[in-house]
Amino acid sequence: MPTWEYASVITANDAESQRAGVSVKLPGGQSERQQGDTSSVLNKLGAEGWELVSYHSSGAGTWGFEQFWLKRQKG
Repeated sequence: MPTWEYASVITANDAESQRAGVSVKLPGGQSERQQGDTSSVLNKLGAEGWELVSYHSSGAGTWGFEQFWLKRQKG
């Protein structure tokens, strides 16, 4: 039976100030801010064997938040 490991990508965007950020948390690591936009970060993870399994979006005021959960089979 396959064993999976999971990672998350979190974005925060402020429509008023046009500020945005993307962070990635890999198994056993801390959340780290990434360079590039959400698509480039997800594409990089996809090239490393990660698959998107879940997505959630929410917001409050001018802020918007997205969370992506990814998995890949443990080697």
